[in-house]
Amino acid sequence: MKILACNFKNKLTYSEYQAYSQKLEEFSCSFVKTIFIPPFPFLPLFKSKSYELGSQDISSFNETTITGEVTAEALKSLGVAYTLVGHSERRKYKNEINIDFINKINNAWESKIKVIYCIGESLEDHENGNTYMVLEKQISEVLNNVATDNIIIAYEPIWAIGTKVWPDPKEIEETTQFIKDITEEKYDTSLKVLYGGSVDDNNIKELKKIKNVDGFLIGNASLSLDKVKAILLEMMGE
Repeated sequence: MKILACNFKNKLTYSEYQAYSQKLEEFSCSFVKTIFIPPFPFLPLFKSKSYELGSQDISSFNETTITGEVTAEALKSLGVAYTLVGHSERRKYKNEINIDFINKINNAWESKIKVIYCIGESLEDHENGNTYMVLEKQISEVLNNVATDNIIIAYEPIWAIGTKVWPDPKEIEETTQFIKDITEEKYDTSLKVLYGGSVDDNNIKELKKIKNVDGFLIGNASLSLDKVKAILLEMMGE
């Protein structure tokens, strides 16, 4: 089954999320696993058996008492089934590093929360032909230190996030296959790989043709339920 993960980031307000979640009461999609990922304060607004709930972050601490942190156990109690780890925005603006990702993934595993682990190269690395080297490093330095049975990889080229620019579909296909090959070789497991980076209702028809992509991680497009539904309709079609 294909996956569509909708990352709302830090957009919208309480009333807007309330209206969004109310519209979701009529939402139904049995052919694509749909995951909605709102900010922490709005997680309780999203409760339905027709979709899965995800968190944008998870504490890298477990038993330590730290104000402002949200533990895996707390997230699980809210019905969270997935969490994002390693998103490029947190790498850049929160200075998160591999030990943070390792701890977060391990904490998620303890609470049976699946992880969408985000990797991706900068524009400079892309232009210099270093994409595979960067991705292999991001994979191995983290996955060498965690259990991999609860992990989904999200390949998001940093230069494509929110820019309305994305790689050629052939390039996405080749990079996705590289990720699958390297994880199978290193960890003897077949991990699902999502693509993210300026995915919307205008380009999903082309992107869905990439056979080895197991789904998509969307950002700005997720803020419109009409766009989400349009993307899902395309994903369900042949």
